[in-house]
Amino acid sequence: MTNKKQLVVVMTVFTGLLLIAQSSGAEEPNGLRYNNLSVSPYVNLEYTYDSNVNYSKDDEEDDNIFSIHPGVDLNYKGNDWGLNGTAWYRRDFYQDNDRLDENSYGENVDFYWESPRGLSFLLGQRYVMSSQSDSLTSEPDGRGMWRDRNEFELSGALSYTFSERTRATINAMYCDLWYDNDGDQYRPLYGWEEYSVGLQLARQLTAKSDFIINGSYQEYKSDGAVGGVSPDSVGYTLMAGFGSRATERIKYNLLAGASMFDYAEGDQLYGFVYNANVSWLLSRKWAATFAGSSQFQPSEREANQATQNYTASCGLTYKMTRRLTASMDLAYRREENEYSYDYGNGVESSGSDDRYSARLMTRYQLKKYASLYAGVEYEDQRSDDEQSEFDRFRGKLGLSLRY
Repeated sequence: MTNKKQLVVVMTVFTGLLLIAQSSGAEEPNGLRYNNLSVSPYVNLEYTYDSNVNYSKDDEEDDNIFSIHPGVDLNYKGNDWGLNGTAWYRRDFYQDNDRLDENSYGENVDFYWESPRGLSFLLGQRYVMSSQSDSLTSEPDGRGMWRDRNEFELSGALSYTFSERTRATINAMYCDLWYDNDGDQYRPLYGWEEYSVGLQLARQLTAKSDFIINGSYQEYKSDGAVGGVSPDSVGYTLMAGFGSRATERIKYNLLAGASMFDYAEGDQLYGFVYNANVSWLLSRKWAATFAGSSQFQPSEREANQATQNYTASCGLTYKMTRRLTASMDLAYRREENEYSYDYGNGVESSGSDDRYSARLMTRYQLKKYASLYAGVEYEDQRSDDEQSEFDRFRGKLGLSLRY
């Protein structure tokens, strides 16, 4: 039986399970509770069909992927403070391409404190490790692009409300991104360290909206500097826009402006940047979201280069019944690898990548501690470099157990 026929069979079985589940009762899980502490362990068991595991235009190869994803969520609420945390692990097993078997794990912790006098503080920490074994020496045709990717992030924000109409927020972040490079197996990928600070001022315009101005400074130290080029880069960003105040149905934060990026102490690059987040409860059953951002950063693939990334996504969620929910989203990402320092000859363009995706998901609360989910996704990447182009289809079925 071919992989595509296997997917049809599994989808048919899953549909039957949903029909059987219609007669069962369901409640939302609430975790283990001890005073103000809530602990919610979970495990997801998942099957995925991927039509193009090589992300290749000319060498497409499909496969079945089986995954196990355990984790735990923690929540503690004090009088004026709270703590949220998550820890998780994921293992992917490929039926035909076991060289692509992958381990991923991560954790994050967020602490918040609020004062009755208008002062609030947020401190967050996050670490993620993801692994894929596509080495140059892999058979039959390893591309040497994927290996262990590690990212550690520490962030904080301090806000103060001066009056009912005015508030200010100071934020700071440290991020360390690195790859496990092995010259005998992999082509090089480049990480960096980032330090950033910012200031945001918000002034009330109406009962439901604020005018916002935001300025930030970023400093990078890239792993990819070679040939005597400086690893240091700095960026300055200034944006303005509007945000929502306390509203029940709609929340938004819409900012746009300009950024200057001085990469490798070689040239000053300027560009339009934006940051948008919108969530809108359209009705009792319908909800909509929109998110997007743009920023400069050092290149992860090309030494002594910088990129500007643009992202945009929108989604709709429909609560069909108390137990059954469907969602659809569209996403777009553009990566412009257009800046290369040419040792005194200026800036040269080196192309861009555009990726489009569409996804449809359904989730059914089978029992209090169990839910079933299914989804399909299509991705298409177009590039100035034909070797980077690909498209792929993924179908996903899963069982989620959460206490």
